[in-house]
Amino acid sequence: MTWLKDLLGEPGRKVPPIGTFMKIPAVETVEIVALAGFDFIVLDYEHAPLTLSDLNHMILVARALGVAPVVRVPDHGYGDVQRVLDAGAAGLFFPHVSDRAECEQVVRQASHPPYGTRGAGGGMRAGNWGMAGRGNASYVKDGVEKVMRIPMIEEKVAVDNADDILSVPGVDAVFIGPGDLSMTMGLKMTDPEVQSAIEEVLKKAKAARVPVGTVSADAAGARRLIDKGYDFLLVSNDTGMLARSAMSLIDEIRA
Repeated sequence: MTWLKDLLGEPGRKVPPIGTFMKIPAVETVEIVALAGFDFIVLDYEHAPLTLSDLNHMILVARALGVAPVVRVPDHGYGDVQRVLDAGAAGLFFPHVSDRAECEQVVRQASHPPYGTRGAGGGMRAGNWGMAGRGNASYVKDGVEKVMRIPMIEEKVAVDNADDILSVPGVDAVFIGPGDLSMTMGLKMTDPEVQSAIEEVLKKAKAARVPVGTVSADAAGARRLIDKGYDFLLVSNDTGMLARSAMSLIDEIRA
């Protein structure tokens, strides 16, 4: 099993872990991005038509191919968190976490007692079907030490509350979502006010020594973000890569 948390602290790594969003409900796309060399994937359970069954299969393939499978859950509810983690996810992205109270809620749901309310499911994949050491020891240990709980900062109020969010025990990283952030601010992503808000969160995360990630549409943008000091990056998504390749191909033919 490959864990995003281990990749973040990998000695000698020159480029931070690079992942991509996965929206197509197919194991083949997971296989393709794994063979291409991505370090981790984020299965987009918030926006894409993925079912729990899809997630289960895609997580299995990612784990088998050495790519850390992270899931962006659709909301702050409990039920999906439990099943996604027990299916073997290496971490969770929680969308639209706006303040300390919401952050504490989602972190508790993704943490075993005494830290939180996650139930015991050592008989599932996350516990190697009951074969992860004696009892639930390794299952719980991995749940505490390896699973990443990542709130997404996607609104101006979350930027204002970033210090509080970053200080919540159990937050393993934060992710800045520039698309939703700019939309909630009523501005374009390139607007100086939006960029200033993004830089503010980056600076606060660095001061708090909490890993921080964000997203880029392409390689050039990713290189710029690497230079800014981001600890992990998501670059494009499976549908976007397919669309760009298809457009490029047909445009070249017709030219």
